[in-house]
Amino acid sequence: MTRRTLPLITAAVLAIALAGCSTSKHWIVSGGDRQAGLVRISYEYPEFKEPTLSERQAAELAANRCDLWGFDEAEPIAGQVRQCSNMDGTNCDLWRVTREYQCTRDVAFVSKLAK
Repeated sequence: MTRRTLPLITAAVLAIALAGCSTSKHWIVSGGDRQAGLVRISYEYPEFKEPTLSERQAAELAANRCDLWGFDEAEPIAGQVRQCSNMDGTNCDLWRVTREYQCTRDVAFVSKLAK
């Protein structure tokens, strides 16, 4: 191993190690209940580095999941939950923010099917 390759190898190892510690900078589907038509959308961020994310992106992601389940729309449920995802002693060093959406069906369409 030459003196030139050692810094390259060190940089590559460091980059790989840091990639394992990354957090989502966008909304992701984090759970839900198909039977109840409930979708959970979340993102994570390190302490003191809360990102500003698109509310529209969250709504579109929820609507897409509802559509896959056979619903027409996704209505946001008021509020959000902020929980600690990872404790470092007595400090939380990773936070998770979760919002819920209720999948809905077009009432006029459903009533036509019932006839």
